[in-house]
Amino acid sequence: MAELILHHYPESPFSEKVRAILGAKDLAWRSLQVSMVMPRPATIALTGGYRRIPVLQVGADVYCDTALIAEHLDDLGTGPTLYPMGQVLAAQTLARWVDTELFWAAVTLRFLPENMGNFFTDPATAQAFAEDRANFAQGAQVRRVPVDEAQARYARFLAEMETQLGDGRPYLFGADWSIADFSVYHMLWFIHAGGGMADRLAARAHVSTWMERMRRFGEHAGEAISADDALAIAHAADPLPVEQASDLPAIPPGTEVNVAPVDYGVMPSHGTLLRCDTNVIVIRREHALTGAVNVHFPRHGFGVTRY
Repeated sequence: MAELILHHYPESPFSEKVRAILGAKDLAWRSLQVSMVMPRPATIALTGGYRRIPVLQVGADVYCDTALIAEHLDDLGTGPTLYPMGQVLAAQTLARWVDTELFWAAVTLRFLPENMGNFFTDPATAQAFAEDRANFAQGAQVRRVPVDEAQARYARFLAEMETQLGDGRPYLFGADWSIADFSVYHMLWFIHAGGGMADRLAARAHVSTWMERMRRFGEHAGEAISADDALAIAHAADPLPVEQASDLPAIPPGTEVNVAPVDYGVMPSHGTLLRCDTNVIVIRREHALTGAVNVHFPRHGFGVTRY
């Protein structure tokens, strides 16, 4: 198996989700730390425009969005599946709600003045971040959550978590983890990284115990790799074969397309469509720095249009 290369930065909540899954699955991985703001030339050379973080590179195959990254990692390593039999619908539904609805409340709470902590090292960094995210938000189809609503949404969720875990179960749906545990974990990790809301977590004994159990997975560090080396690995590899098919009659395989998120960060990736079904979208693209690569996206939350 080709090395797992995670393009990420330390403060990224969705990166923490993947870092924790890698730790739980006892998978070795390489760490390519990218800037919190654009430009990210190596990553964009691989994705063709998609700029959310993290991105998982495996040879000449690139996996975008943590939902799809988690599915890829689930088949690797050790430990229970992220998608336990009989709980897939509940676990996936909770994970998607957390990654969307709770995420926007988390953004509001994380950037409260009293909860900022050391997120920014200086005013210039803060200004660069604000400008970058203003560009990132162009065309977004999401609503900013007011502080009072975010506080209430999070308080209710913590109360429900405390009840769920109150029977002594180690994970949200029982004896083994699921994708829901990792989605909830990274959101709580993000909210509490600044330290200004510690009392909220301390007041929930069962949630606090669960949180410490999950946090240990995220301590599994990757071995550093340079951007040049990551690009060289992609260039030297061949993308995995893909059975070509499309469930979009007007956009068959071989069509030049744009693929982009439908909610926020809607910058598209351009390439040739290889596959589009109810689970994945795969495009083939080429760049002088990477050679031919396959870029994989989940179908849920992404759209395909002719280029």
